[in-house]
Amino acid sequence: MSVPLNNLYHWIEGMLPAPACVYVFRPHGSKKISDLLFLKEYNNRTKWKIPGVIMHDQEPLNWNLYDCPDQWQQLWKEKCRIPQWKEKFESYTDFKNEDKNNDSDWIVFSPEYFDLKEKYFSKFNLKSEILRINAVAYDQVILIHSEKNSVDLEYYQNNNFLCVHYWAHAVIARDWFRFAEYDIRLQTDASPQGTFLIYCRDWSDGREYRLKFLERLIENNLYHVSKTSVMHNNSNDVHFLDYKFSNPDFKLNNPQLINQVPINPFTSEASAAYDYADFVSTQISVVLETVFDDNRIHLTEKTLRPIACGHPFILAAGPGALDYIRNYGFKTFTPWIDESYDQELNSFKRMEKIIISMKQIGNLQGQSREDCFREIKSIAEFNKKHFFSDEFFDQVKNELKNNLNLAMKQVIKSRGKTYLTWLGILKKEKMLDMARGYRKITTMLVKQLRQSCPRDLSNPAADPPV
Repeated sequence: MSVPLNNLYHWIEGMLPAPACVYVFRPHGSKKISDLLFLKEYNNRTKWKIPGVIMHDQEPLNWNLYDCPDQWQQLWKEKCRIPQWKEKFESYTDFKNEDKNNDSDWIVFSPEYFDLKEKYFSKFNLKSEILRINAVAYDQVILIHSEKNSVDLEYYQNNNFLCVHYWAHAVIARDWFRFAEYDIRLQTDASPQGTFLIYCRDWSDGREYRLKFLERLIENNLYHVSKTSVMHNNSNDVHFLDYKFSNPDFKLNNPQLINQVPINPFTSEASAAYDYADFVSTQISVVLETVFDDNRIHLTEKTLRPIACGHPFILAAGPGALDYIRNYGFKTFTPWIDESYDQELNSFKRMEKIIISMKQIGNLQGQSREDCFREIKSIAEFNKKHFFSDEFFDQVKNELKNNLNLAMKQVIKSRGKTYLTWLGILKKEKMLDMARGYRKITTMLVKQLRQSCPRDLSNPAADPPV
């Protein structure tokens, strides 16, 4: 995206109750382990002493994607440039002659040391990179995310990640769509020509359900009252006729029907904008979220764009998504729109219920139709006002701040078990001298932590004080 999300992360860093090393994926939206980098430069002497915080709020969590020790080890070999380290190691005969007063990496490690470190620290999923270069005194790492009801979230919670939830895209969308609050073009009395507005650009990476939705839209004679388009070749350059579906329920019965849908010419940067003409020419948005074929709730700017533009909506997302947004003070459209789809756990059946709700709206005539659209428009206007209110922003901000405070209180209770285990491995392999540079700092910190924090038997990382 062209929007400077670094501003968001510096804002979050400013809310931390104590110093921490913040990690982000660059470029934003990347999922590559090699793109997990420091938010800013941290002092080499300081960064060993403070906890790590991983920003994973842009994309859904994916435990299996990073459960890959072989990839971590290969990445570290590339980062550490083993041949150069070996040459440097062999050129020194006396560590004591090194300058220990500057902030450079004055300790010289052997290739064997790196091999051992890679083997040990590659087992900790996203935390592997943090433990390798930073905060090894702490067993726990703070992981900031933006989802609920997630199996992947449970994996992280059960593996010494302190997971901090906030609705990230609520903050982002307030920036991206801020002009919609004052855009007089959205305030029109003209009668919309179409009923449904459906953004359906890409269908890769778990969004294959969108192709099936378009097919069902056409089969149910709803396409002619809808404004939509789609990429015929997805972002992985696979044409829909050649695509192999992961979920057999979404396999197309008549793939040629998709040829009726115009090709979408927009790039992913369109996510950060809104087109007023789309909203004034239609009556209801049907939001096809990134995550649908899953029980998790991960709502993005796609949900908040129609809200910001004062547009009623039907939400194709994980089950319970409507309850999620109601918890933030928004209203939904029962009884004017049948929203029973939101409680359906089966993805295909949930899609079918959405189609049924759309058909019910499309079949309205006369006064019933006028009453329905008047009432849902009134609710949409309330939602728009609430979206731009201080009350909503304060709720999102305070949720994040409170969760960060709780996580930071917990992370400082980590007892250094991971780090002490690493020292034990080095001692066994007769490499303890190579860790002496930061061993002194971190061992002192571990002792301070144990002396200052009461033992917490609920903490799985806790062990008896030294």
